Amino acid sequence: MEDSAIGIGNEKYHSDMRCSICGVRAATTRDHVPPKNIFPKPRPNDLVTVPACQECNMGDPGFDEKFRAYLSLQVGLDTADATRLWTQHAVKTFRHNNKLRREILGKSQRVDMVTKAGIIIGEGYRLLWDSAAHDTVVERCIRGLYFHHFGSILAKSVKVRVYWVRELTKEMMELSSEWNKNSMGENIFVYRFVKAVDQPNTSVWLFQFYGRHWAGGYTTPQIA
Repeated sequence: MEDSAIGIGNEKYHSDMRCSICGVRAATTRDHVPPKNIFPKPRPNDLVTVPACQECNMGDPGFDEKFRAYLSLQVGLDTADATRLWTQHAVKTFRHNNKLRREILGKSQRVDMVTKAGIIIGEGYRLLWDSAAHDTVVERCIRGLYFHHFGSILAKSVKVRVYWVRELTKEMMELSSEWNKNSMGENIFVYRFVKAVDQPNTSVWLFQFYGRHWAGGYTTPQIA
């Protein structure tokens, strides 16, 4: 009898394959990296899926919903894609998820809107992201995309450190200019990455969501 396999995207993985996210449990399903819910409908056909266990794929769906809500508030309504994200998903979330709505309203702070020259042009609101939801989703993206591009799983002994980026500086663009670059959904999600040649499991990642939110991280084996 032939070994059973599950189809993941355009690839097939044996049923005894480990989850690309946790590296421990068997991969019985597939997970989108980044979460497909950050893409408005009709969703693009170039999304990435990776083998995952049920626990990693569905362990805390509230994090994905939080990530999408905070992302939508940050990117605003400046583009057609951002507007569709807000009208199709975020508005419904705020209407039906009373707990999340109260949480976001409680974290909002009224602030003056100031130009780079120091001129106050009005009032706005400042909102700090939910760090647990943000970092969990970004780490899952890094682990999943690492497997997608390099075909190997980052074990739990490999530390993924997530960082925030306020804006893409000239220095960051120059530093990452020769990295690998990919995008999904006609640049809704753009990412760059580089892997160290002489240091296994060491890599650096830079993510851009809707041209307004930047994050990333790096992977490195933990020292015993």
